[in-house]
Amino acid sequence: MGTRLILVRHGETEANVRKVWHGHLDAPLTPRGRLQVEATARRLASMHREHPIHAIYVSPLPRARRTAEAIARAIGRAPTVEPGLREMSIGDWEGLSFQELQQRKRLWERWARDPHFAPPNGESPVAFSRRVRRTMEGLARRHPGQTLVVVTHGGVISNVLAQWFGEGPQDWVRFDAPNCAISVVEWDGEGWHPVRLNDVDHLPRETRTPRPATEIFDDPPSTPPGSSR
Repeated sequence: MGTRLILVRHGETEANVRKVWHGHLDAPLTPRGRLQVEATARRLASMHREHPIHAIYVSPLPRARRTAEAIARAIGRAPTVEPGLREMSIGDWEGLSFQELQQRKRLWERWARDPHFAPPNGESPVAFSRRVRRTMEGLARRHPGQTLVVVTHGGVISNVLAQWFGEGPQDWVRFDAPNCAISVVEWDGEGWHPVRLNDVDHLPRETRTPRPATEIFDDPPSTPPGSSR
């Protein structure tokens, strides 16, 4: 087996429910989010018994850290904070609803015209895409032949999966991850291969949440994502 990454999106937050962009901001997990996290920790413990997990890396944002802490308790590995796993930031525009960003700020229209556009004090889609790919591939190089859990955000996961298995970052909607979805990917020395993508079978049906893009947009835009993820 090559180097394996187990990508986990954090549990549902209050910002997810309110459809507000919290990239570098944070919001508490909802009761449903806490149930998702508990179920995900149990699933990772089962995976650990089948194939040992050697390390856990986590975004510095609290919603991801709370998710990683439950997984860490379940498998007996302390998480390491990796700044490059944080969600995309839109700077001064964070805290606005997706509707406001779409209709008033015309954010996705701006990105469609110019993927180098960054809101004030925020990131551009191009910069974000480079960061998340560099971070993921750096973790894989640090742990050749090992299995890592990476607890991060919807924007990070959908972007990097679209780069590896899609038509580039603009293909993110196809790889949009629900809360606490698990993706398993493997590096064989020449390329990345999908083992499992955005699996939620471990979650009780009443705790599952829709794919974020279907909740945010009537017609999802084909631009790299960032969100309250």
